[in-house]
Amino acid sequence: MSTAAQITANRANAQKSTGPRPAEGKSATRFNALKHGLDAQSVIIPGEDPAEYDALVAHYRDEFRPTSPSETFHVDTMIRADWNKRRLQPVETQLYRTLIAENPNADLLAGLLSGSPAAKLLTRIQRQILAFERAWYRAYDQLKHARLNAQAEEEKAFEAHIERAYPAPRPTDLAPFPESAPPLRNTHIPPPDPLGNLALRL
Repeated sequence: MSTAAQITANRANAQKSTGPRPAEGKSATRFNALKHGLDAQSVIIPGEDPAEYDALVAHYRDEFRPTSPSETFHVDTMIRADWNKRRLQPVETQLYRTLIAENPNADLLAGLLSGSPAAKLLTRIQRQILAFERAWYRAYDQLKHARLNAQAEEEKAFEAHIERAYPAPRPTDLAPFPESAPPLRNTHIPPPDPLGNLALRL
């Protein structure tokens, strides 16, 4: 249990740790609570190239060309998942190298099974990468499904428009067919004699 002196010292230290006061310090610490870019005010974190992110966004916009707020949401989700996966992949590689360095005389499997902090963190990173991949595919499937539904609705509306513009004739509007047609007579004509009745002339 803490003594009265320790409690007093802790309170004094807490007063000294109220966070940065200058604007520069606040700007730098706004990324402290960042969790894979999802809770940050900006997608880009220090050390990343904004131009690379802008190029990724441009490629997605050019490929999928969202035309509604819902489509834009799905495409933005795909962009965010892709960017975060790219962000974690170098970390995954660094953790593999750390495991190999920690176990120079053992294989990689031994390092993965060692239960070291690097091995545990690698497992978490790989799970997060898989989660981003699942989020990407969910957004892609939802975008594709929404577009198929929109296409089906457009086709139904077009068919309804055609039916209104060109209504099908009623049975009473059709001209009556004759009850029966006269039978055809046998009009078979024998082919001409290729010998020209030569046998008769002989």
